[in-house]
Formats: sequence, C-alpha cells, structure tokens
Amino acid sequence: MSKQNTNAQKTQIIEVLKQDYFPMIPQLPRNWKPAEHERNRLSRSLAAFAIANLADITPAQAANSIINGENDNGIDAVYFDQIQNLLWLVQAKAGNAPNMGDNKKFCDGIRDLVHKRFQKFNEAFSRLQQDVEDALDTNGLTIVGCNVYLDGSLGSHVITDLNQLKTEMNQVIERFEWKDINIGITHGWLTAKQAVSSIDVVLTLENWHHLKQPRRAFYGLVRASELASLYQRYNKLLFQKNIRYYLGKEDVNLAIADTVANKPSELFYLNNGLTITCSTIVLPPGYKHESCPFTLQGFSVVNGAQTVGAIASAHSTNGSISPDAKLLVTIIEVGVAADSIGVEITKARNKQNTVRDVYFAALDPNQERLRQELMISKIVYQYRPSADSQDAITIERAAIALACFSGNTEIVVAAKREIGQLYNRYYSTLFSHEISGVTLCRYVKIFQYLDQIFAASEKAETENRRKMFYRHGRFFILDIVSRRHKSLLNKLEVDLSASDKTELSRIGLEIAELIYNVAESQFGNDQKGYLAIFKNLTDVVHLTSEVMQELARRDDQTKNTNTPTV
Repeated sequence: MSKQNTNAQKTQIIEVLKQDYFPMIPQLPRNWKPAEHERNRLSRSLAAFAIANLADITPAQAANSIINGENDNGIDAVYFDQIQNLLWLVQAKAGNAPNMGDNKKFCDGIRDLVHKRFQKFNEAFSRLQQDVEDALDTNGLTIVGCNVYLDGSLGSHVITDLNQLKTEMNQVIERFEWKDINIGITHGWLTAKQAVSSIDVVLTLENWHHLKQPRRAFYGLVRASELASLYQRYNKLLFQKNIRYYLGKEDVNLAIADTVANKPSELFYLNNGLTITCSTIVLPPGYKHESCPFTLQGFSVVNGAQTVGAIASAHSTNGSISPDAKLLVTIIEVGVAADSIGVEITKARNKQNTVRDVYFAALDPNQERLRQELMISKIVYQYRPSADSQDAITIERAAIALACFSGNTEIVVAAKREIGQLYNRYYSTLFSHEISGVTLCRYVKIFQYLDQIFAASEKAETENRRKMFYRHGRFFILDIVSRRHKSLLNKLEVDLSASDKTELSRIGLEIAELIYNVAESQFGNDQKGYLAIFKNLTDVVHLTSEVMQELARRDDQTKNTNTPTV
C-alpha cells in the first residue's frame, strides 16, 4: 500500500476517534502542551476503538476500559469479554508502532496482571480489578495482548519478546496469544461498518420449472405487485450486484410503467423479464409447481433493475397493480464462495442490451472499497448509475477528475476527445488499488471548484478565441496545475479550506493565462481552433512541453526572490 493511501487511512481513523471517542475521553490533568494532550487523547481513544471492535461493544463501554495514564504498567486498556471468554489487554499508539522499550513495559504489565500483582497498577485499574479477577478465575480463559498502532510495523525484537511471553505463559495450558493490529486492520473495521449487507427474500413463482446441472436454476412467472412490494421494502438493496440502480423516468421506464398500469396482461409479452442471482435457493416442503414461495438467500436482481423500478413507480402512481401483470423471472444459484460466476452472469445478461462501459465498473470490488472509505467521512460515492445522484460523487465525475490529475497527457486528451475511453482503455490506471477514498474526493472537489472558475472566466470573456480557450482547455489547465502543485492536491483533507480555495483560484487563473499566451504563440497564426488543439495528442504533447519550459524559465527568474510562481 502506498504511503499516500496509508496517510489517508490514518486521517480518517483520527477523524473518527475525535468525533466518537474524544467526548468520552477527556484530556488528562497534566502540564502538557496542546499537541501532547492531543497525541495522548488519540492514543487512549485508539485503545478504546480497538476494544470496541475486538469485543463488539459500544464506544461508551469501551471508553470505560481505558486505564492509560501514570503508572498504567504498560497497559492502556483492559476488558473482560464474558461472551467469548477473552481478556483483552491493549497497548495503543496513535503513531509509530511500539518500540522494544514500549513493548517490554507491555509484556511486564501482562505478567504482573496474570500473577495478580495489582498493586503495580494505577487507580484507574482498580475500577476494573474485579472484572480482571473474575476473568483470571474463569476456566478456559484466553488472554489476548494487542499492540495497536497507526504507522510502521512491529520490529523483529518486539515480535521476539511477544513470542517469548507466549511460550512462557503457555507452558502448562494454552492461555495467551498476541495480536499485531496495524492500520490496515483498524481502517478495515471502519470500512466493514459501511459494507452493504446481503438480503434474503421470499419470492413466489408460478408455473415454474428448473435446471439441476451445471448449477441450480429456476424460471417461472412472478407478479409485478410482489416486485413492487419488494422495492418498497428494500429499494437499492435489491440491486447490489447489478451494474446500475433504477434510473428514473427514462423513456423505456415510462413505457414499462404504462404497460403495467394500462395493459397489465401484456407485460409478460412486452418485457424481457428479470435475472436474479442468490447464494442459496430454499424450497418449502410439499412445494407445488403451480405456485411456490422460494426463499432466496443473498438475493440480487442482476438484470432488470429498470423493470422493477418502473413497476414500483406505477404502483406508487396508481396505488395498486393488477394481478394480471406478470413477467418471467430466472433465478440462478451461484453459491456463497467467490462470486466469479455471478459476475459472469451479470456481464452476459446485461451485454444483451445496450449499456455504457462505465456501468460495468459496478462489478469491480475496488469501487465498493472506495464507497466504503468515503462513507467513513459521510460522503456518498455512487459507482452504480442512479436516478438520485445529485448530491453524490458519481463515478463519471470521479473519472474525469482522476484523468485531469493523472499526469498522463494521453489520458487528459482522451477525456476531452471521447469520455468513454476512460472506462474501456484507462479504467485500471485511473481507479487503481492505490487511490484512496480521501484522495478521490479531494480531486473531485478541486476539479469542480476550478471548473466553475474557468466557466465563469469563459462567460466573462468578450473575445471569442479566449472564450473557446476556457471552454475547451479546462482539462489541460488542470493537468498543468496538478503537475506543479501535487502537495496542494494531495492534502489529506476531503474538504477544501478557505485558504485552499484562494490558492487554487490564484494558481488556476495564472496558469491559464500563461497557457493561453504560449498556445497563441504556437497556434495563433494559423487560427487553429482550441477544440481541435485539445483533442489532438500531438498538439497537446507539444504544448505541454512548451508550457513546462516556460514555467521552468520563470522559476529560474524568481529563484532568489520571494515572488510566488504559478
């Protein structure tokens, strides 16, 4: 994992610690500087966060486990998990991994605790002493020592000492283990909370038939009214393995809704039907082929989201749906293992219709990772096209922003020439596993902010050629901005501060003016239009070289002054 991505994860973890744990974990009465108090509070909050996730308890319960402070004997948090019969002991560092000295204190503290040398612990521990005694007197108890940290990794000497402690404590019976809880694990706890749970659905099929090999599949008729009820209950959860959500009042969806409302008995003949995948299909005892309720575990409509949405829309408009409105449904059991066959089914069933390349990004688990990371910061990212995406960061906006800030001239030209190329040629480059949700969000916000400024500049210009420059050169301007100011772009903050906006505005307009002057010197004499220039890779490569050379020349001129350069 890249350092940039790790830092982004750390930023999000700290954001959650301050929001969820600081209100319950006040600063200690110490004569420390504010920065020292914050580091200490973050470490104590990280210990509580770890306990909350390890023992599956609330933040308030976890905050009560904190004993960090003077004379804590190397242990920051203690919690007896009676359900799992585990005694959790945590040492937390909201920074670098514990060194050999830190870990020695932790190991010695564990030895003292196990041998009930409680006098070596502080007053905060006395609050939890009875729980610890109860734990140590419980048969079959497992003691788990956890090193929790946000930077680096455990050193070899630390690991050796922990293994030595494990050997020492397990001479008679197995009762001790230790865990290395690094930033990947702690951030994973955050993203896991944003994961979408699978749903189990009961669906009644009429006049159904089935296939046994090479995998179980059932097909038959389903009433449209039942699908409307499912949509009202589950909404988007019905389509979690589809390539898109319901897109609203498009022409084809209006036609489906009209058929449901006015020609219900014709729906079967006028509609392609649905394809559903699920992990397991369960039939009730004594089932009948005329009508049978199927229990479908891990349910998803992988083809037919528009049909289901349109049926629900018709129900909402008319208040009811005729029982004569029925359509064909195919249900395929794909199992609970790696969902490769499910993905293949989704791709194949949707390629039979006209769909955009961007839709198939919904099958990439990396997109779900980005969505979960952004939800940690309460930012909605939609990688499946949907009718309700106005307030969300969409994959389309993200792709353009990532293209403009990719530092790759070919990709920038592709974004201007034909946006579809971003998905069918450059998708894996733009949406790599190294891009974090924080970075993606910041790129989109910077793109949107500067794009608005350039749009305003276009509107304000009176000379047509300058208007066309701002209209067609925006991606190129952003490319140069990103080459010159990576540190500003890559701040680990999802929101743009007032100073960020001031700096971006100044830089963007100054670079735009410089680019225009260089472009005019190169292309002005033959009056080549800016639309043609910025769609031509050869022209853009040449212009990039000339602009960067001019910027380097200006850097040399101002090297010994305090004048800022663009």
